[in-house]
Amino acid sequence: MASTNGWGLIGTGRIAEDRVLPAINSYDGNRLVGVVSRTQARADDFARRFNARHAYTDYGGLLRNPDVTVIAIHTPNAQHAEQAIAAARAGKHVFCDKPMATSAADAERIVRECEKAGVTLGVNFHNRHMPCFVETRRVVQSGEIGDVLMVQLEAGAGRGAASVAQTWRQDPAMAGLGTTMNVGTHVYDILRYILGSEIITVTAMFDTAPGVMEATSLATFKFANGAMAQVNVNQSTPNPYNDFVIYGSKGRITGRALTRSRAGGELLVRLNDGNERKTEYPAINAHAACVVAFSKALLEGGAPAASGIDGLRSVQLTDAMGKSAWEGVHVRLAG
Repeated sequence: MASTNGWGLIGTGRIAEDRVLPAINSYDGNRLVGVVSRTQARADDFARRFNARHAYTDYGGLLRNPDVTVIAIHTPNAQHAEQAIAAARAGKHVFCDKPMATSAADAERIVRECEKAGVTLGVNFHNRHMPCFVETRRVVQSGEIGDVLMVQLEAGAGRGAASVAQTWRQDPAMAGLGTTMNVGTHVYDILRYILGSEIITVTAMFDTAPGVMEATSLATFKFANGAMAQVNVNQSTPNPYNDFVIYGSKGRITGRALTRSRAGGELLVRLNDGNERKTEYPAINAHAACVVAFSKALLEGGAPAASGIDGLRSVQLTDAMGKSAWEGVHVRLAG
């Protein structure tokens, strides 16, 4: 087992710059070996600012570097599969941004190649590291609110989010889906994490026709444990609440302003006997927590908080949501 993770980063966008690279450098067991960008000038700039030893415009050069042991992929969605598979075949562990791929077939290929190569595959589902969701999962799994009956959740980035307008996220060939993959994948995953159950049936509705990037994605999920969820994910409404409510047979959990990782809020647990407790949760750097946890897992031989299978399940779900929305049908996911 290695004593140090040698990181290589492919993709120098805003999340990599603001969150991922600082997080890599914050952990003593990591060293940043190299970065890849489309232009040498940008690669050189990132290497200088984040103390990387090498700057590339071709990720093949990064993969051939023997000091690199793990690759972080933060490129447009449609590029993830090719890059993750190339990294696995080069014997590198893979930390992939969400969605892991734009199709279930590509996600399956990534999982298969990483398993074949014996490398660890993790996905940047950073919401799993938010203390409010860790506590919500604990309460649900403890049985304190009884059997979960229904969940209602909203996750909105605000109308015409500036970070999305006029970027590759508006290109179906590069992004796959719109707000479903940009905002939704985080909360769909967190529901699986909290409930500890798989989604077996989905009904979805988008605000656009097939091939046009949706800004509003409404869905109803049924889970294997019998729970159901209504989920509103959008980049169309101003001033979203970003709340969630989990209704159980013995009580309920209400999260106020907690479904977007960069904002703080409060969590209320109310039981049927009238007992209630409220906890404030300030915003944390969940991306950093996710990177550090993956780094520790590699050095200690543990499993990542969100594995390649979690990434695959997410893409299987978004595939099903697209089919449901565009064909007007209920879709049952394969077991």
